Amino acid sequence: MYLDKLHELIVSGVTNGAFPGACYAVVLKDKVYMNYCGLRAKYPEEESNSIDTIYDMASVSKVATTSICLLKLMEMGKIRLFDKVKDYIPGFLYDDICIYHLVTHTSGLKPGLSNPWYIQSSDAAWSMIMRAPVNFPVGTDIVYSDLNFIFLGRIIEIVSGMSLDEFAKKYIYEPLEMKDTCYNPTDKLRCAPTEERNDPIIKGIVRGNVHDETAYILGGVAGHAGMFSTISDMSNFLQMILNEGMFKGKKILSKVTVDKLFTPLAEKQVGLSTMKLRRSIGWIVNDYNSSAGDLTSSETINHTGFTGTNVWVDRKNEVAFCLLSNRVHPTRKNLLHMPLRVKIANYIMANLEEIKKEIREC
Repeated sequence: MYLDKLHELIVSGVTNGAFPGACYAVVLKDKVYMNYCGLRAKYPEEESNSIDTIYDMASVSKVATTSICLLKLMEMGKIRLFDKVKDYIPGFLYDDICIYHLVTHTSGLKPGLSNPWYIQSSDAAWSMIMRAPVNFPVGTDIVYSDLNFIFLGRIIEIVSGMSLDEFAKKYIYEPLEMKDTCYNPTDKLRCAPTEERNDPIIKGIVRGNVHDETAYILGGVAGHAGMFSTISDMSNFLQMILNEGMFKGKKILSKVTVDKLFTPLAEKQVGLSTMKLRRSIGWIVNDYNSSAGDLTSSETINHTGFTGTNVWVDRKNEVAFCLLSNRVHPTRKNLLHMPLRVKIANYIMANLEEIKKEIREC
């Protein structure tokens, strides 16, 4: 009954035009409930959605790939948070920016490249990235920036000697049995299409290529975006976090490392609110106006993706949730998903014990 009502709430997103369709999962430490609704594609013709639809994860790539790869390198003893970026990336302009500032979005770097849909090559993009200005002194504010994670992705590649997607496949995706998770997917027909572009680089609906323009021109593999995944694969990832780094008897991360995901490393007061803007290693922690809703505990981390993806983990209440959608199909102007995802989280938390019981009886 409670899972049925949850499904009805998510279906209302299709009915009201928040997204064409969605796949979602309520994840417990010992069991997962998954479902789907709506359409995979609306244009050029309608396609029914399915549980194995592959979605462009957008900025969820930051926390489900880049942050975890960074933590793996920390566990290997190869890097530390307060290493200076310039010690890894030749030509980096700023002496006082550390890895810590990149992962907490306190570097001061501008949010992203201007007009990336006009950049003609990866080399041109990297030239602009390397020359990007800072908008405020390092460590004085928290301002979200794709450039932070583009640099983190490059550091991972330099330190590991592997491309970001290769390192992630070896140390995250394969151990977690995330069989459909990748960058630059080859099975494009299973991918939910995203936005219709009409610019010098792409004309038509983007499908199976990364939606983010900067990641696209960088070859589809970047620290801030480019990961594609399914609801089943993401459920494995979230279950690993709930189980303190373990998955099916395998240690993916150590408990002390998982603890770090829930530990704020930077925080900022927001007006008169008693809640603050908090960042851990990539993740948002019990944030002001969180996509994890109003009823999750103080031990909650979350992140969203521009294409319509949303993940959160409430460690105290031992539950995680993932919503995958292509709300930008066919245009990014649709913002109806934003209030809906908060209402979904509130419903889950208000009825959590009943939902847990139903999942375990399935």
